[in-house]
Amino acid sequence: MSFLALGQPWMARFLWIAAVALAWAWGPGQALAGDLAASGAAGLIEKQVLVRERIGLLQWPVLTWLERALPYLLSALAAAGLAVFAWSWRRWRRRSSFFARLRRSTRGWRESDARFQALYEQAALGVVQVDTASLRIMAVNQRYCAMSGYSAQELHQRKALDLSIPEDREHSAQLLHALVSGQIKAIHGEHSLLRKDGQTVWVEVNISVVGQRPRMLLALVQDISERKRLQQIQQQGHRQLRHLMQRLPVGLVMERNDGRFAYWNDEFLRIAGNPQAPDTHSQQWWSRVFANEAQRKRAMLRWEDAKARVRARAVTVHNGDAPPPDTYTIAAQELSFHGADGTRRTVSMSGVLLDDGCLMVLQDQSQRKAAEDEARRLAFYDPLTALPNRRLLMDRLQQALSSCQRRQHWGGVLLLDIDNFKAFNETMGLEHGDALLQELSQRLGHRMGAGVTVARQGGDDFVIVLDDLGADAVAAATYLEKQAQRVLALVREPLTVAGTPRQVTASLGLSLFGAEPVAASAKPLSAKEVLRRAEMAMYQAKNQGRNAAQFFDPTLQAALQERRALEQEMRTGLAQRQFELFYQPQVEHGQVVGAEGLLRWRHPRRGFVSPGEFIALAEETGLIVELGEWVLHAACRQLAAWARHPRLAQLTLAINVSAKQFYRPEFVQQVLRALAEHGADPRLLKLELTESLLLSDVDNTIAKMAQLQVHGIGFSLDDFGTGYSSLAYLKRLPLNQLKIDRSFVHDVLTDPNDAAIARTIVALANSLGLRVMAEGVETQAQCQFLEVIGCFAWQGYLMSAPVPVAQFEELVLRGSTLALAAPARGHAQCSLAFPDPNAAQ
Repeated sequence: MSFLALGQPWMARFLWIAAVALAWAWGPGQALAGDLAASGAAGLIEKQVLVRERIGLLQWPVLTWLERALPYLLSALAAAGLAVFAWSWRRWRRRSSFFARLRRSTRGWRESDARFQALYEQAALGVVQVDTASLRIMAVNQRYCAMSGYSAQELHQRKALDLSIPEDREHSAQLLHALVSGQIKAIHGEHSLLRKDGQTVWVEVNISVVGQRPRMLLALVQDISERKRLQQIQQQGHRQLRHLMQRLPVGLVMERNDGRFAYWNDEFLRIAGNPQAPDTHSQQWWSRVFANEAQRKRAMLRWEDAKARVRARAVTVHNGDAPPPDTYTIAAQELSFHGADGTRRTVSMSGVLLDDGCLMVLQDQSQRKAAEDEARRLAFYDPLTALPNRRLLMDRLQQALSSCQRRQHWGGVLLLDIDNFKAFNETMGLEHGDALLQELSQRLGHRMGAGVTVARQGGDDFVIVLDDLGADAVAAATYLEKQAQRVLALVREPLTVAGTPRQVTASLGLSLFGAEPVAASAKPLSAKEVLRRAEMAMYQAKNQGRNAAQFFDPTLQAALQERRALEQEMRTGLAQRQFELFYQPQVEHGQVVGAEGLLRWRHPRRGFVSPGEFIALAEETGLIVELGEWVLHAACRQLAAWARHPRLAQLTLAINVSAKQFYRPEFVQQVLRALAEHGADPRLLKLELTESLLLSDVDNTIAKMAQLQVHGIGFSLDDFGTGYSSLAYLKRLPLNQLKIDRSFVHDVLTDPNDAAIARTIVALANSLGLRVMAEGVETQAQCQFLEVIGCFAWQGYLMSAPVPVAQFEELVLRGSTLALAAPARGHAQCSLAFPDPNAAQ
């Protein structure tokens, strides 16, 4: 109102126009912006009416068209400004959102890049970026640095090929060139990485080209040293396994399911293969090792059936359960076939069933079979004659005995013993004796025919078993006797031994067995009893003059039982000290210089038992060794007792030594121990040996005699002249004395031959520097003859029979001597002189 009053029309018009514009533009907009929420549409309308009323109050003069259009123009301008403002506002809002998203994207990219860098650095693979032009290393991660032993800075100064081993660099360079030029898309392989310390590391490399500009080579490197080490161990294990399979003493061949051979070792080729042209198929192999079609089909069928059984057994194994160890094992089969070298072998064939085939295992059983045959031969056959030995003989005889008893038939046994075989051995030697046994065994084996058992029982004893002689006892005995005469005739035929014809004889014992009745209380006849009967009959044939056959006599059974009882009583007598030494004086130049100790048995029931009854039995049973040891101790004990008496201290004592006792390894120590135990003088002990003992093992005999002779023990050769001793052996033996056997002395006055032998023995002893003594001197005439030929030492009943020690000592102490009278008419005369008993008192 004030402006109007001032009278300024333009200002009034402007204000009016502004008011109108505000009324139309701002007023409604302001009301719409400020009061719409408070008063709603009604309030807005009220305000617009109020504005219009206010503007209406201004009473302007009539306006021009421009003045009238001016508000509209201003409204348009305001609207345009508002539109520009709104567009600017939206654009600013969109730009603010873009920058926000840009900031968020940048932050995410940075986080992703950090994660990538962490993954890049901590990756289990080595990562290498290589420039394609220079092949220089641009970037590496820590894993690759650890592999190579270089730091990242050191690697940035090197080329990729610098880390290849020298022998691989050229090939690696060619591969990289092909990759860069596009000839290949990637490189994948295993290589050796050269570390900084000079060691090599096996790595697996994957290289590819990445990026456009610039292009880079991205290499992913994985350390496979451990895998390579395990592969090398596995390969080495395979090589060792193959080497082991080649060295195994069994043949191995891998047969596939289609029948082809995938592998075989050298032992398989040796046993059943063909080294020049190995078989490649099982059918080909079967055809070659079994030329006979029927045998081949049987063997193949057995093998296929065995495999089928194993497959069926494997199917029955429950899932998840551990199968038994033998589930897939094919049991061994024994086959016999020809190898490529033409040798027929016994082979044990087994196998292991696999998923893709079968592993066949072949083991050569030839040596085992040969060893079994040899063991069987040694167990059941005599090594010298190749005849059945006693073990096999007893088995066959027991079978024959059972068969005859069951059928009530008779069988027979012939026991053959070569006459004087011991003398033959001593004369000709053991080698010739063995040759004779071999020749005789071959003759008996060939001539007795099939179905007859000819066996060597031992030594020079042979047994012939005839197991079917019929049901008639008389006919059986007749046939057995005929066979015995036939055998005697076969033995008497000359035998060629070492190129020289030899003739021997034999004694046969015959015994029937089988159909004889057996008492209810008696034990059934055994094979051992049959042989014992035949043996007794054989000894009866020898007693009747040898070269004869004798049937078993039942009276011999009683004698056999008596021998058994005597053996048991002898053992009891030794334990109860029933044995004692008797002493027979030994005279030299008319004086008693010693004695020979002779064993006597004082039986509590039978009285004195003759040595002829028990000495031979003791030799057979081996009891002679215990008896000999007892005699040795008794003799040493007696020498020690005599040493305490002045009149008896110089007496010598001779005892007999058996061969079994002498050849025991501990004999020398046994003698020395007995002397030391009783304190006896070794120089007064004399051991009497027989000729047969000396000739059995001359070297061993000489060695033992020499060991004992060093201690002063003397040796006498007993019964000289009755054996077959060699003078060559005689001069080697360290003897002190020869004893002329009583058989020569007994007829020395009536038999010129015995006299000549006696003279020869004395002359031989003098020439060898040995003393000589005669046994069995019973008359003064014999004593005189011996002194004439130069033998001044003797023993016999002329002086005294063997007497107990008390009587012997009394004889020596009484001074009984032989008075030598002066020779009369060219002959020496011996007489016994005994002192007067009264004078002795």
